[in-house]
Amino acid sequence: MFESDGVRVRALPMKRALKWAAVGVLLLLIAAGSVWYSAFGNNSAIVDGQQLVPGVETVKDGFVSVFVLDAGPRQVALIDAGNDASGKAILAALARRGLTAGSVAAIFLTHGHGDHTAACKLFPDAQVYALESEVALIGDAIKVTHPLKDGDASDVGDLHVETFAVPGHTPGSAVYLARGVLFFGDSAGASKDGAMMKAVRLFSKDSGQDVASLKALAARLQPRSPEITTLAFAHTGPLVGFQPLATFASSH
Repeated sequence: MFESDGVRVRALPMKRALKWAAVGVLLLLIAAGSVWYSAFGNNSAIVDGQQLVPGVETVKDGFVSVFVLDAGPRQVALIDAGNDASGKAILAALARRGLTAGSVAAIFLTHGHGDHTAACKLFPDAQVYALESEVALIGDAIKVTHPLKDGDASDVGDLHVETFAVPGHTPGSAVYLARGVLFFGDSAGASKDGAMMKAVRLFSKDSGQDVASLKALAARLQPRSPEITTLAFAHTGPLVGFQPLATFASSH
């Protein structure tokens, strides 16, 4: 301790307090890093511009994917609308093909979280599709013009899209099947070693229900497995064929 103007100042306790504050901050950073790694550290990488099949392109919008699907001459549909409200990555992908925001005829939302709906309002001419049980979560991000039910089929130009309800990540999460690709949104993902993973528990409404939904989807689509060439996910790279979904279902 020392004295200043007759006031005794206890320096040592202050140093101890600062030391423990620093330790607390460090522990919080370590905990946050551990949570991030457990949620995303094993994800396979998203590749911007990857063609999953003819007529289906991946657009990397930060940590999330948007998929652009051909739907006829100078017309496309989107699976989700990304994390960036300015739509920079989506608009750039369209521009590379000589297209504009007006070329987006439809948006199919896998669910209502903000990292999937942010750029919806940039496409005012688009018809918006989502499960009717997800409309409340989507809220004012965009008006859903086509509330869907499980099993519905939709046609946009020459694009045929089938809808499957997979509640769990959110109550109204959807998987879409189009051009032989299953689009899962956040209901599943791909690991670095090529396995399909369930939805991230930390960000899901009901992880157990998500697993049950994925198993039911696998059973439902098993008779059609030769049609399914690719599994596409919002926060990871894709997987090839139906087998990763079948293996997931049999192991959970």
